[in-house]
Amino acid sequence: MNAINDFGEKHMAEERPTISAEFWDNDITILSKDPLIGILELASSDDQAIELTLNRRDAEALLGILVQFLSQGEGRDFPKKITKSTPMQ
Repeated sequence: MNAINDFGEKHMAEERPTISAEFWDNDITILSKDPLIGILELASSDDQAIELTLNRRDAEALLGILVQFLSQGEGRDFPKKITKSTPMQ
């Protein structure tokens, strides 16, 4: 089955093996500001770079599920107040 992602790329929808990766507090590399597109770099378990391309819709969805994840914390990981940061100019 073919699918087209948000970047207009056509690919085959197929099962792929799961790759474990870690987030290493890297910044997001901005590719475009209009439309907003950036790359978040992750590191796989075998130290290979994994580039996660995000657009605004994807970033907002990721933010939403991260807030849900953080709200599940207990004890020392009980949710802390999240403050709005000043946007970069």
